Amino acid sequence: MIGILSVVAGALLATTLTPQAATGQPLRAPSGPAAYAPDASEAATRAYWTPERMRAADSIPPDAVADGIPPGDAAVRSAPAGDEERPGGVPWTLGAEPVRNVGKLFLTIRPAKEGGPERDASCTAAVVRSGNRSVVATAAHCVYLNAAGGWMKRMIFVPAYDKGEAPYGSYVAKSGGVDAAWQSGEDHEADFAFLLLGPDEQGRRVEDVTGARRAVFEPVAGEKTALGYPVDKPYDGETLQYCSGPVTAITDERLKGGEQLAPCRMTHGASGGPWYARTPEGEDVQVAVTSSRPKEPAFENAAWGAVFTAKARTLFEDVGRAGG
Repeated sequence: MIGILSVVAGALLATTLTPQAATGQPLRAPSGPAAYAPDASEAATRAYWTPERMRAADSIPPDAVADGIPPGDAAVRSAPAGDEERPGGVPWTLGAEPVRNVGKLFLTIRPAKEGGPERDASCTAAVVRSGNRSVVATAAHCVYLNAAGGWMKRMIFVPAYDKGEAPYGSYVAKSGGVDAAWQSGEDHEADFAFLLLGPDEQGRRVEDVTGARRAVFEPVAGEKTALGYPVDKPYDGETLQYCSGPVTAITDERLKGGEQLAPCRMTHGASGGPWYARTPEGEDVQVAVTSSRPKEPAFENAAWGAVFTAKARTLFEDVGRAGG
């Protein structure tokens, strides 16, 4: 695949970036929590997610605190547009080839209260290179919330989603895992998850169709590029957006060990999106996912990234072996 960072770097030099109008058995997560098992057949899940439902899907909800989903925090939120030289969340117009492995993860949130309504929602996910060629990385809060009874329902991944179109098919989640620290206390340092996907309608594994980038579990210095499908205004969730620039370490206790990218004005729905970095050897690799962060003015113009740790490696390796 063409390098993300090289494409972004070229665009930064050439333009002023301002906003434009496999199946397998359910696996055992080694870190402790019960792993995801589908709540419906693959055919039923795919039939449920019509183009109309996809376009109507919310994000992990803006009224998260009122609903208790997720408790205390919300995903990246909007802020007034500025005139920064680097993108604060602008459409990806640098070609489909480098990002065809990035897409929308559609899901149904169980009622927060008994008898309440379900709600369809979306996050972002990206295919990562694995032995079974069927794994995506996303945020833990996109797939597992205690306030919603645990795992989300009807999870399906649509790579390179664009205005209701699924140019590379759709892939139903078959199993996956979150870290025990997320399951027990929704620890934002562990706000990452990996899902094993079934094949598309033609029986193809997702990595064979979209390609993938390698996930790394040790620090990679330098600038990062974050991609996602933000849903809240000024976005509509229908096209891929990105931010790119230098990052700083997060010292806030709510996401120890994470990184902050600013300016980055992407909103809800970008959660789970990949953060890419370039290794000294010139390879673009995934190092984190967009996490939720405090609803405080100091963070309005930044995105938080949950950096892949040794715990993430263990989780990824277990999911990567399933169904191989």
